Amino acid sequence: AAIRLGSGVHEGVDAQSLFGEQLLPVCAPPRQRGFALRRPSDLRHVPLIHDDSLRRAGRSLGWEQGLQQVGVSGVDAARGLRVDDGHLALQAAALGAGVALGRLAYAAADLEAGRLVAPLPLRLPLETAYHLLVPRGRLVSPALMAFSGWLVEEAARFQATLARLAA
Repeated sequence: AAIRLGSGVHEGVDAQSLFGEQLLPVCAPPRQRGFALRRPSDLRHVPLIHDDSLRRAGRSLGWEQGLQQVGVSGVDAARGLRVDDGHLALQAAALGAGVALGRLAYAAADLEAGRLVAPLPLRLPLETAYHLLVPRGRLVSPALMAFSGWLVEEAARFQATLARLAA
């Protein structure tokens, strides 16, 4: 079994959708960062952190799309630190290196603990979701059935947390 972000469509695999994903700007709390961030237009003056790992999930959403969504122009959306790992982007943001457009599921624990904040009203829903993938016909195994049932319950609880954090 595997959990993957994507469409859920794979040959020879049964997929069960667990929860969706969205991107949002996150950064260190105000006391830890050296820049002001009160409205989307303030992004003109802060370092941007890019998570390029979404390309592997078939989606290349980034700062350009996010800035367009909130009607901010005049920001060089290509500038800033580029990483190919969503966790590294969030770590750099938590350390005060700038603002990352991070995955909510990855950022949830840091948002709840106060290591990251989501100061702007920008949310980019992804067209993909996290899925439990099991080789076709194997979900009848008692162990996989038990695991799948438990995981679906946990995913529902986590989805409620994500909805609260995204509000």
